[in-house]
Amino acid sequence: MVSGVNTLNTNLQHYVKHFEDRMDKNLCDTLVREMNEIQFEQHKFHNATTGEYHTRSGSKELSVSWDNCPSRSILSEKIWYIIKDYLTYVDMPWFTRWSGYTLPRFNKYDEDKKMALHCDHIHSMFDGEKKGIPMLSVLGVLNDDYKGGEFIMFDDTEIKFDKGDVLVFPSLFLYPHKVEPVKSGTRYSYISWVW
Repeated sequence: MVSGVNTLNTNLQHYVKHFEDRMDKNLCDTLVREMNEIQFEQHKFHNATTGEYHTRSGSKELSVSWDNCPSRSILSEKIWYIIKDYLTYVDMPWFTRWSGYTLPRFNKYDEDKKMALHCDHIHSMFDGEKKGIPMLSVLGVLNDDYKGGEFIMFDDTEIKFDKGDVLVFPSLFLYPHKVEPVKSGTRYSYISWVW
């Protein structure tokens, strides 16, 4: 170790930061109402080998939307501060900044919907003008009036979300995660990727 340089924490779970009660509950409620006015389509995973997009859970895959809604810019601004706080939390002198982050994508899990096991190696956010790879995933849950829909990371670690909670973790193959089927109600969330 070089004197004055932080050591790398080799515990993968250290880099999964759960910010509890981070989003204002009124903003969460507003975003859920606005999400009911935008268009959603079934989520599909990109296959890097074939270049095609397919579901991994058939018709059980969640719905997603990149559509705009009135409060999306407020949410996006709050995400900037969460990213900043995450960098303070990990406290690495060699990782102090990022190039950008996506506008939030909205996720909607109706009853019986889920997200298959995956890692966030997102290709679609890079259109030729933006260059890089996603470094961090910023995931927030907007409601808690549903049953099921557990967020599972590392095969068997459940991370319990309450309305307004935000989770930040590296967008790498070392961080596989999934969402179990929703048993009743609708689970609303958003995701942004940092590069």
